[in-house]
Amino acid sequence: MKIFVKYITDYFKVDFSWAVHLAVGLFLAAAIATNYSLNFYENITVTYNHTIYSVVYLFLTYMVGFLGISLILSLFLPSDKKIILNKKYLIFGGIGIFFLALDGSYYLMDFTTDLYHTNPFVGAWQRACVSNLSSLITVIIPLYFIYFGVRYFKPEWYGLRLNNAKVLPYFWLILGMIPLIYLASFQPDFLETYPTYTDNYEYRFLETEQWKTVGLYELTYGFDFLSVELFFRGFMVIALSRFVGKEAILPMVVVYCFLHFGKPMGEAISSIFGGYILGIFAYSSRNIYGGLIAHLGVAWGMEYLAYLNL
Repeated sequence: MKIFVKYITDYFKVDFSWAVHLAVGLFLAAAIATNYSLNFYENITVTYNHTIYSVVYLFLTYMVGFLGISLILSLFLPSDKKIILNKKYLIFGGIGIFFLALDGSYYLMDFTTDLYHTNPFVGAWQRACVSNLSSLITVIIPLYFIYFGVRYFKPEWYGLRLNNAKVLPYFWLILGMIPLIYLASFQPDFLETYPTYTDNYEYRFLETEQWKTVGLYELTYGFDFLSVELFFRGFMVIALSRFVGKEAILPMVVVYCFLHFGKPMGEAISSIFGGYILGIFAYSSRNIYGGLIAHLGVAWGMEYLAYLNL
């Protein structure tokens, strides 16, 4: 656990400002209150998902968070470090957020309808698995087109380069979070969301055992978290910090929270703290492996406990 303490203390030693964090907290509180009182994010996804309108609306939503916090941070920074004036940061950040909106809209999923089994139950299971893998096309491959096309982000591979990564402490971090996940698993809104697997009885039509189809689904579900870590900690922190240093972390946290607006409110709030801590770890270690391990451990732990409670 010493490595965690070192990362956090080293980060907060440099120019920590209560005023900045209070301003960011107020911004997030207003955004969370607005979203959950008006069902804003849910209305976008339910009404417009799988259409180009969803891409546009999600892009604008995420950009409000990205630009809003960049502006707030800039109010507290000297004139030569105002990130809202850093063109490279804004351009590459905006391009990345477009990829995120494209992924969240599921717009490209409608072009895969001919791939699925004619049996609707098997097809629904296949569609869920493909949906989990779709970020390969919408996020991962586009980000690496940028990586190989420009010189700014080399040679870290958005945090996939090991850089002497120390991953063992993250397993202890997961163990420490198990009690919290266990308590959360009894909440009604938790069980309305998890497990994400839907029993379509596809295993009966495929004449196999259910644990095999559930296991394959959960593997693809885990893959989706690779794209999450690659984008938020790898791209928004490790890559964009090349332009603005540690100031890249808080805008990432806000956009990461906005991504969770379709989840229970408690999960959206906890994503702020989790995203902040993982952002600091990624910035300090220059890799995403620890965050990926922690994220997968929590995600699969939530799935497992939801299965037990149901």
